[in-house]
Amino acid sequence: MLSRIFVSLTLLITLFGCASHAQNLTNNGKTISINMTSNELVEADLIVFNININAEGNSPQEAYRIHKQREEVLAGLLSKFDIEEKEIQFQPIRINKMYRDKNKTSQTSQSVTVTFSGFDIYETIQVTLIENGFDSFNGKFTSSMLEEGKERALAKAIDAAKEKAQTIADASGVKLGTITQINYSDYQIGTPRFADMETKMMSGAPDMMDFSQMVSVSANISIVYSID
Repeated sequence: MLSRIFVSLTLLITLFGCASHAQNLTNNGKTISINMTSNELVEADLIVFNININAEGNSPQEAYRIHKQREEVLAGLLSKFDIEEKEIQFQPIRINKMYRDKNKTSQTSQSVTVTFSGFDIYETIQVTLIENGFDSFNGKFTSSMLEEGKERALAKAIDAAKEKAQTIADASGVKLGTITQINYSDYQIGTPRFADMETKMMSGAPDMMDFSQMVSVSANISIVYSID
């Protein structure tokens, strides 16, 4: 009869995109604990564009006037490209006093986040912002299919965890029982990956936006099984 066995395994299952970490088999407590992570790739079909509207002037009034001019430019762009209101989030304007070379100035700041699917308008928006005095913005890929990807990753992680628990139980001469505890989390890995290197048929010179992108989402599951 086993008194206590500790098994620590790290496994990368390329076929399923799963990794298992720190499995524990405890006969005294009659449990096997499995931690499993699974990754799933989904198509990047959205861009999240973060813009900081800022302006500086010798007085709060001057800074505010310049800020409103830039805000008008951005609002005009969003209207021009039919960005829906539900895809626009923003914070109120902040005005701060600051000192530059012992001279007091005023500076404004306002963060705006826009989500859109039109990859072809991304560069146009950036160029227009630069031409109108914007100097702080960035974008990243995301997907409208994140939830579906997380569900697929979760299902794979659960299947892989059960298979690993059964393998450990069989090798240790015990019988795998029911699930006594489950903990679950998911997250998106921010760095996109190339889906392939086949360019789309587009007019004009090719650029990086011609390449299909994928976003990786992960699901982590911790399952405790009873053993007999």
